[in-house]
Amino acid sequence: MALGIVIPLIIVWAVAVYFFYKNRIWLFYYLLGSVGLAFIIIFVGRMVSLEMFLEVTVANTVHQACNLVGIPTRLFQASPGSLLIMVIGQDVGWTVVQVTIECSGLLEIAAMMGMMLMYPGWSLGKRAVLTAIGTVTIYIANILRLFMIVEVLHTMGKGSLFISHTIVGRALFFIIVVFIYWYIITRPMLNDVRKKLKKELDS
Repeated sequence: MALGIVIPLIIVWAVAVYFFYKNRIWLFYYLLGSVGLAFIIIFVGRMVSLEMFLEVTVANTVHQACNLVGIPTRLFQASPGSLLIMVIGQDVGWTVVQVTIECSGLLEIAAMMGMMLMYPGWSLGKRAVLTAIGTVTIYIANILRLFMIVEVLHTMGKGSLFISHTIVGRALFFIIVVFIYWYIITRPMLNDVRKKLKKELDS
């Protein structure tokens, strides 16, 4: 049922993007192309279980990292994307941290891929390389975010869930992702603009 609605929308999106590209209407091409491609990646990623794969690998990586530094954790067998963290703070017990689509990194990776792959100013090879770099770094940043959440919970106790998740985790991830976007998208684009301006001024 979902495919019957989504596939016609993708066709309409592709035709509109092609129209703007052929007519060199770059602003609308880039906005529609990057946003639409990001939604398509998210939809396909959920349909082919890429989201679950990311959840499982992130949860397993954080679980292994926690055990290396002495934080006892467990993974739910029935829910591979969930972590059980033993909190030895004010209240002894278990805290469940579930790795959902928001923690899998799929949303941020899809947004980055949309912006990179639809940018018309670079060759396909350059876009592919920068997209691969962005994907890997966002994945690592997401693991670091979740590890810091677990670390704060382990150190400060179950009552710090809001601080660890909403403040520490999101703030850290936001700062890292902004830096990644600046380094692989904004900085190269500004360099291109500067080179073009310099060439025009020198000519």
